[in-house]
Amino acid sequence: MIHHLFSKHGVADFINNELGSRGIQAKYDYSDILLSSIYTTFCGGSATEDVNYIRENTLNHLKGIEIPSADTILRANKELSVDCDFLQTATGKENKVNINTRMNRFLLRGAIQFKQIDSSDKALVYDYDNQFTPAEKYDATYSYKGARGYFSGVATIGNVPFSIEGRNGNCNVKTEQLATHKRNIELLKAEGIHPQRARMDSGSYIKEVTDFFHQMGTHFFIRANQSENLLSAISKLENWNSCRIGIENYQTNSMGYNFGKHAHRIIAYRQPNSTGQTNAFTGDAYSYLFIITNDWAISERDAIIFYNKRGGSERVFDIQNNDFNWKYMPHSDLEYNTVYLIIMAFAYILYRFIINSFVGLVEGIDTSSRLKKFIFRVICIPLKIVKTGRSTYYKFATKNEKLIEMINSA
Repeated sequence: MIHHLFSKHGVADFINNELGSRGIQAKYDYSDILLSSIYTTFCGGSATEDVNYIRENTLNHLKGIEIPSADTILRANKELSVDCDFLQTATGKENKVNINTRMNRFLLRGAIQFKQIDSSDKALVYDYDNQFTPAEKYDATYSYKGARGYFSGVATIGNVPFSIEGRNGNCNVKTEQLATHKRNIELLKAEGIHPQRARMDSGSYIKEVTDFFHQMGTHFFIRANQSENLLSAISKLENWNSCRIGIENYQTNSMGYNFGKHAHRIIAYRQPNSTGQTNAFTGDAYSYLFIITNDWAISERDAIIFYNKRGGSERVFDIQNNDFNWKYMPHSDLEYNTVYLIIMAFAYILYRFIINSFVGLVEGIDTSSRLKKFIFRVICIPLKIVKTGRSTYYKFATKNEKLIEMINSA
C-alpha cells in the first residue's frame, strides 16, 4: 500500500533523476537502495541489517522494486559520500567537517517535491541548530556533552530538515557558522526560496552572522550570550514591562545595541533568580535572557514567543533520533554517516507526505502522529494476497472498510 502510493507519486523516479545512475552494470538503482532502507525503517527496523530479514518476509512481495542486501545499501552510502574537510581553528585545533552539497540539494528538492516546503510561501522561517549525537565510531571525538560522537549542523524550514552538515564531536558550534549559513541560504535561493525570518541559538551570536542576515534583509532572532557589557547596559534600563508567556511571568525591555557593522536591538527578559543572590553586574537578583534582532517593530513579548518556537525545530531532532534512527548510524566514518543522516531525513519527509493519506481514515492517526503509532495502526495489519484469474485482491485483518476500499482501489 505504501509502496503503491510512493509509485503513484513518482518517488522512485524522483530519486533516480536527482541522484543519477549507478552505472549500467549495477543491479540496483538508487531508488531501490534508498526505498529499501526507508521501508525497513517504516517496518520498525533500526539497523541497516534488518533489511535482510524484512526483505525475505515482506519487501520481496513488492512490485517494481529490487530489494538489495544490507551490504549493498552500505556500499551505496559510500558512493554518495564526499571527502571531509579539515578546518584549522585559531587555537590550532583541527576540526573535521563533511559538506555534501549534492545530497543536501536532493534533500531540499525532495521536501519541495513532496509538499513539505512551499517555495512560494513568503513567510518561511529559517532555523539552524547543532545536534550532538553520541556515537562510538572510529573517527568520533569527545565533546563537552560528555561523550564521543558527532555534532551535526542541521538547517530546517517549517520543522523540515533541508541541509545537514557532518561535524566531529569536539567541533565548536561557532566554527565556520557564517560559511554554513551562506551555503544554506544559497541552497534555498537556487530553489527560489527566500526566508523572511531566521532563528538561531547562541552558536550564531557572531558579528559576521548578524551582518550577513541584516544585509540580506532577513529579520533574525538569535540568542545573545550574556556578557559584562550587555548586563551592565541592561541594568540601566527603566520602565520594565510585565507579561506572561505560557505559565511563566517575565519582565521585558529592549534597547539599541551595536554589534558588528550595524546597530541592532537587544530584547531582554528576566525573572527573579532562585537563590536571591545579587548579580555583580546588574545589582539585582534577576536571571536574564537576551535575544538580538534587527526587527524593531515586533513587540518584546511576540519576539520572545517567536524565538521560543525554536522548540518545534528541536523536536525534529527527537523524531530523527528515535523514529528515523539517527542514533543508530551504521558506518565508522563521518562522511558515510552524513549520507545516512540525510537519507533518514528524506525518509521523514516521505513519512510526513504519506501520512496525510491516512488522516481521517485510520483512527488515532493525524499529521503529528509519530512513526511508532503509524506502525502499530497501519503497518502491522496482517495482509493476505488473493490472486484470482488476472486480478489480485488484498484481504486485511481489519474492520476498517474505508481502509480496505482504499487499498483495493489502488
